[in-house]
Amino acid sequence: MYRFSNTVIGLLNLFTLLASIPIIGAGLWMARSSTTCESFLQTPLLVVGFIILIISLTGFIGACFHVAWALWVYLLVMIFLIGALMSLTIFGFVVTTQGGGVEVPGRMYKEYRLDSYSPWLRKRIEDPHYWMTVKTCILGSKTCAKVVFWTPVDYLTKDMSPIQVQ
Repeated sequence: MYRFSNTVIGLLNLFTLLASIPIIGAGLWMARSSTTCESFLQTPLLVVGFIILIISLTGFIGACFHVAWALWVYLLVMIFLIGALMSLTIFGFVVTTQGGGVEVPGRMYKEYRLDSYSPWLRKRIEDPHYWMTVKTCILGSKTCAKVVFWTPVDYLTKDMSPIQVQ
């Protein structure tokens, strides 16, 4: 049973090790672009890719070469990561649960109000530093440029994204 569990852990870590390579590659590919959205995502993507690479390499070495301390480090880091991901998920739900679109009679889209979101998120969006980053990203994506050529009938019949509604 000992060899089987180490083999399974080693194979899973080999797969995550191989999966980290495209993540790192995507982060390096984003370095070629100069848009705000991609440069905003580049650093976190590289950090996540390298963290996954290091953790899976530790687990792989510990499982395949029977290095006990590497498996203990792997176990502790994985417990920490699972806790951090659960905390981040709960935080995301707490910040955004109150907000959401309100049905508009006779329209295909929902209407969104900043007042319905948490105070933390409102302050973050209202801060000029953060808003300029978001605004630059939205303008760079050409989301609003499509709406310019719409007719009044299009506003009633087309499904709009939350950004286009505002």
